Amino acid sequence: MRGPSIRSTLWVIILTMQVLLPAPVSAGEVKRIGVLDVLGEEHSRAHWAPTEASLDAAFPDVTFELVALDIAGLDAALKAGQLDFVITNPGNYAELEYRYHISRIATVDEDQPVASTLVTTEDIQSLEDLVGKKVAVVSTEAFGGFQVIWAEMNRVDPSLARRVEILQTGYPMQQVAEAVLEGKADVAVMRTCTLEMLQKQDPTRYGALKAFATRSEPETECAISSPIYPNWPFAKTPNTDAAFAKQVAVTLMQMQTGNLWTVPLDYQSVHAVLRQLQIGPYARTGPISLSDFIDDYREWLVIIAGALIFWAIYSVRIESLVRKRTRDLNNTNARLRLEMAERKRAEEADRKHMRELEHVARLSILGEMASSIAHELNQPLAAISNYAQGCLLRIKANRFTTDDMELASGEIAQQAQRAAEVIRRIRAFVRKKETKPVTVVVADLIADCAAVYESSANRAGVRVTVDLVPGLPLITVDPIQIQQVVLNLVQNAIDAMGELEPERRRVILSVRPWREASDGILLRVRDLGHGMSEEDLGHFAEAFYTTKTDGIGLGVALSRSIVEAHGGSMRAKCPDDGEGLEVAIWLPTGEQA
Repeated sequence: MRGPSIRSTLWVIILTMQVLLPAPVSAGEVKRIGVLDVLGEEHSRAHWAPTEASLDAAFPDVTFELVALDIAGLDAALKAGQLDFVITNPGNYAELEYRYHISRIATVDEDQPVASTLVTTEDIQSLEDLVGKKVAVVSTEAFGGFQVIWAEMNRVDPSLARRVEILQTGYPMQQVAEAVLEGKADVAVMRTCTLEMLQKQDPTRYGALKAFATRSEPETECAISSPIYPNWPFAKTPNTDAAFAKQVAVTLMQMQTGNLWTVPLDYQSVHAVLRQLQIGPYARTGPISLSDFIDDYREWLVIIAGALIFWAIYSVRIESLVRKRTRDLNNTNARLRLEMAERKRAEEADRKHMRELEHVARLSILGEMASSIAHELNQPLAAISNYAQGCLLRIKANRFTTDDMELASGEIAQQAQRAAEVIRRIRAFVRKKETKPVTVVVADLIADCAAVYESSANRAGVRVTVDLVPGLPLITVDPIQIQQVVLNLVQNAIDAMGELEPERRRVILSVRPWREASDGILLRVRDLGHGMSEEDLGHFAEAFYTTKTDGIGLGVALSRSIVEAHGGSMRAKCPDDGEGLEVAIWLPTGEQA
């Protein structure tokens, strides 16, 4: 018994000396420790400061530097060979171990447990209630910040994770809590004990948050929604000397305050989660087997199969319905052709009736102006008669010269031309013809109207003022129909001032460019007559409604139909600056002049 005891004692002494002897390092060398930053760089440095201080004390010739990085930053730093050691969560460690061959030399002991807690402000009780909700996570690569809960959702229902919306906030972890408080998400996934830490730091801000889907775990007093997994490892990178890493491991084990470390734990439970989720080292990179495909898309395959069966049944049903409907459609088409022919005849009759109404309206306007037109024709006819009689008297008295006869003949011809022009305009106005829009100059259109309404206005003692601004655009209209509208409005304005004193009888006809809806012109006819009441304005341009004692109520209604047929609009209002009535017409323009 004595020999083996001595040999055992010597073996322990040799191992102890190997461990305690300092590893060969260069004086002043810097060793960088990459730390996963979950709650902000300041928190990470403060949390792991005891470890950094213990290592600095154990290795006076080496400077240890904590580098707080997120998951992407750790990956990039390892890829560039910039780190000597890594402290990270177990899920990220398994990924980095696979990709960069880092190896754990110690595991955190008695620290914040590696687990997840579901947090919300709403009435959510279980994982099943997450369907249709927006879940805030720091990253889909975070082990305690997402993957652990992802695994729990898969255990409850493999399709559950696909039926929630993921919002990635990034580190630090309190951002997921802020997302819930600001209404950007319904639920947050936090590492266990983070909720209690935030509520302790700022109870007013984080007091509204509550954990749900919790379970009982004797290892922690914090609210927890998942199993607890092995804690964070302290791992060496491949470019770190093994003997030096051994000395670092011994130093970590000897820490009694601050961060406590133990021997590397078994991470099989972590690998089981990653294997279940098929991420990290277990991500599928090759062809997917049929069984995996069925497992992944079982629900969709069931839905597709059901849809195909429904489609087959539906197709048979549709085929029979199509045959029946085809027969019905053939019969319906025959009836429709008859109805279309009847409708075409009815529309043609309506158009013919509208042309007749327009023609009657034009004759009605001329009827109202008849005495004035007759007076205008009497003037040139009387002049012709006077010149002719004067010529006869001179011939009988043998007192004429060639110059006298040329002068008289010229005057007679001029007056005859004047009478013929009046008759031509009247005939053009009352002639029946098909609507044919042409491009016209607004000034010429108003001048043709003036030639017709001028005599009526003169006999009524009404002064018509025409106000046209220069550069009016061309308009594409049926000129006879628009003349009918203008003449009807002017005649109504003249009739409205029959009881006024002669000096107050005035009509203002103005035209301005108008671009409120689209390019066009705004034509306004304003009188100073008795105006219209609010009730009468409500019936303005209504067929068979008139304020005239001898009117039939068709003139303004037809005018509005003509304007709307040209793509325009017509309205009436009582002027803000006095008595009377103002009727405004908007007509779209054609090409610009």
